Amino acid sequence: MKKLIAILALIALTGNIAGAELLKNFKYDGKVEVNSWQKRNTDFNKTVNDKRNDTDVRVQVNMGFDLNDDVDAVVSLVKNNRQYGAGNERIGNIESNPVPPTAGSTGILGQLVVEQAYMNLKGVFGMDHKLGRQYYGNEGDLVVYYGPQSWPYKVDHIAQTNQLSVAATDGWTGWYKADKLNLHALMFRAAQGQAAADTDTHIWGVVAGYDLADDIKLGGYHYRQDRQSGVAAGPDTTLGVIGAKVNAKFYGFTYGVELAKNVGTYNENVSDAGLMTGIATKGDFTGRGMKFNAGYEMDVIGKLAFNGEFARGTGDTITTDNEVKSFQSINGDYRPGIIWGGGHLPVGGEGIANLKTWNIGAKWNPEAMEKLTLKAKLFSFSPTKKLLGTAKAYDAYGSEFNLCANWQHSEDVGVKAYYATFMPDDDFATRNSTIARDDATSVLGAAFNVKF
Repeated sequence: MKKLIAILALIALTGNIAGAELLKNFKYDGKVEVNSWQKRNTDFNKTVNDKRNDTDVRVQVNMGFDLNDDVDAVVSLVKNNRQYGAGNERIGNIESNPVPPTAGSTGILGQLVVEQAYMNLKGVFGMDHKLGRQYYGNEGDLVVYYGPQSWPYKVDHIAQTNQLSVAATDGWTGWYKADKLNLHALMFRAAQGQAAADTDTHIWGVVAGYDLADDIKLGGYHYRQDRQSGVAAGPDTTLGVIGAKVNAKFYGFTYGVELAKNVGTYNENVSDAGLMTGIATKGDFTGRGMKFNAGYEMDVIGKLAFNGEFARGTGDTITTDNEVKSFQSINGDYRPGIIWGGGHLPVGGEGIANLKTWNIGAKWNPEAMEKLTLKAKLFSFSPTKKLLGTAKAYDAYGSEFNLCANWQHSEDVGVKAYYATFMPDDDFATRNSTIARDDATSVLGAAFNVKF
């Protein structure tokens, strides 16, 4: 099995199996995730039987090996198309698919995706470099994240397809560290336009961190996304995000602050995102975002922790002027709440554009049952700027309550049971329900996580 995985890794990186001696110091790890969920009352009307349920599966395999003394390679395979009850799958559907099978075919090989394939170059020009298709950032980031989306697991509330998604991007990252200072830069091509006039999407960035003290860490970043317009559409859309972070610990308390500001220019003819309408098609990005969090941990018949968070992004109710005031991320992953952040509603999902949200929660790991962790959290969601028009006249979306029980059987095996309920604001619900009701939406689920 290990030899088979090694050969797959080499083919993914180089396209052939010549020179198998390249598989020096080969190692691999992986993860199998199964998320089974049931939800009721997405339309806030409990008199309609709209119960939905699915079981989604995702398999990830990460492989690494040395190419030489200064370079090693990493390849990640992902399969995340299947749901329970969908029947069996052929390894390759030779009747209808070419050899090798193409992505999206009905066979297993056609659904096995190479998400990462990159090289690590160590110490070149005094820096470490990562070159190729790669993940980037941290889950839950306000601005940029490429990688597997995990908790809260996403679902498709309409088509009910497998939404345990994974995204990577192509490019380069360079890393430098000296004492308390660490820097990295990135250049990605997020989308390749094949037209003669370039319509690519590029992402650039510089990120810095400094350890002011053992318990105080400072950070700053500047990301820029260029969506090239080609010839006819006019100037490019250039979205920039400049931000600063502080994370600190003080007498058992943890604190975090992040402030972000949009800069750059917008061209509706390129982006086609509906951020501008009418005669206004070009303007400036002026949005702002912020996030504050705090936590405290104590020993009370085990470990008891409390935490709270507030996040806010500016909104924009006027699309006919020459500004985009709503905060825009480049490829963020901030998704609070099992229901709101998991995509169980027609609203919600990723980001804080025109969103004001806070949450408070508690976590307890009882001393008598060290493998068990109980978590509870309450969320509130509202638009930063009240939406205009009779059909949209509300100043709050609602609140959400989450309850989770995690059982960590071992370092490699974990089970999670969870329940969530979203209680819509009266005005919001009556304008988004088929018969003007405000009944709560609920989700019940279990997730299994096996590492190898």
